[in-house]
Amino acid sequence: MEVQKEFELAETAFTKESLPLRKNALEAFEKLGIPSMRHEEWKYTNIKAKLKQQLSLTTTDSQVNAAVKNYIASLPPYAFRLTFLNGVFHPELSIVPDLKGVTVCSLKEAFAHHTTLVEKHFGKLVNYSEEHFAALNTAFVTDGAFIHVQRNVIVNEPIYIQYFFTATDANAFTQTRNLVILEEGASLQFAEDFRNASNINVQYNHVAEVYVGKNAKVDVAKLQLEVSNAIGIHTLESSVERDGRFSAATITFSSPNTGTGNALIRNNVTARLVGENAHADLNGLYFGKETAHIDNHILVDHVAPNCTSNQLYKGVLNGEATGVFNGKIFVKPDAQKTNAFQSSKALLLSNEASINSKPQLEIFADDVKCSHGAAIGQLDENALFYLMARGITKEEATQILTYAFAHEVVDHVHSQPIRQFLCDKLKDELQLNF
Repeated sequence: MEVQKEFELAETAFTKESLPLRKNALEAFEKLGIPSMRHEEWKYTNIKAKLKQQLSLTTTDSQVNAAVKNYIASLPPYAFRLTFLNGVFHPELSIVPDLKGVTVCSLKEAFAHHTTLVEKHFGKLVNYSEEHFAALNTAFVTDGAFIHVQRNVIVNEPIYIQYFFTATDANAFTQTRNLVILEEGASLQFAEDFRNASNINVQYNHVAEVYVGKNAKVDVAKLQLEVSNAIGIHTLESSVERDGRFSAATITFSSPNTGTGNALIRNNVTARLVGENAHADLNGLYFGKETAHIDNHILVDHVAPNCTSNQLYKGVLNGEATGVFNGKIFVKPDAQKTNAFQSSKALLLSNEASINSKPQLEIFADDVKCSHGAAIGQLDENALFYLMARGITKEEATQILTYAFAHEVVDHVHSQPIRQFLCDKLKDELQLNF
């Protein structure tokens, strides 16, 4: 991959004033490169073998053809949505909210018309000097969403940010980015929805930075619903000020393969509690089929005292699917009175499915309550027998018990419209009619 040559040709969201940031990120990526399994954070995910050897960072096909239009039309109607095709914003397919005290636009437009605000926050949360794909994204990002909610403004309807991928270039590696800023007392619900709108294999690298001001509240759902023919790398970084609340639910469903089966999803989710009495809820649900590989890396960084956090991740793996859960709670020396909990559970529905689970606690304060737990297993034979003894087939009993296992995560999604959407999706996935 000739990144220096592509860097000069790339059309990005940046202004000329931001060029030094891009150059610094490029230099960092040239040093870091694509990680191998020898890197501790990529020990269980061979991303180097999955990605195409000759990646193209500048070629994208953003043509909206009839098939793409029909696909988008088949999705549920959203009150507010921003639609991107292969990293390019399409206003004609979007419904941009026009609300007092709220700015919603593409990242390119934000760089052009809200330059001071964007450059104050862009690239400040991600550690691109150490994170391989954050560096690549910062250097080559094409476009994405920008949301700014002013002080004490409450946005009641969720905003859906839809990313569709149909790249005809097999080597295309699309770079997308979201920047979300909430001032003091503001409230927002939004969803990042990623879908492969074609039967070909796609590759993308997405980064989102979310700033939660004092006493502000953010609920975000990261929806990865059709990922079997996709290699997707996701980074979600958040900073939570005093009395702020940050909730993130990452939902991954892999459908049957129709391409070469290069299904790999990597989620890096970080919440930094930098103000006293801040709180973070990080939840995840993932369904893996066939040869899908789903990797969740979670970090809650407790910086300030009297903060709380919860992590709940559940996985259902079938066929030869593999999963990874690496969850860390990091407590800094000044973060006294921390209360943090982490739970990871995986359900294996076949003998070939597997998961690597690595819960971690790093505590440098002495007055804290921190705990973690991890469980891996199969469905309870007694519960299956109980349902089958009442005339329910084994297949139906398996579906019911799997639904009960997974639904706990969906219940943690605060946004009612998104929660209902996920309940329906879960039923469809398990072919349940109730």
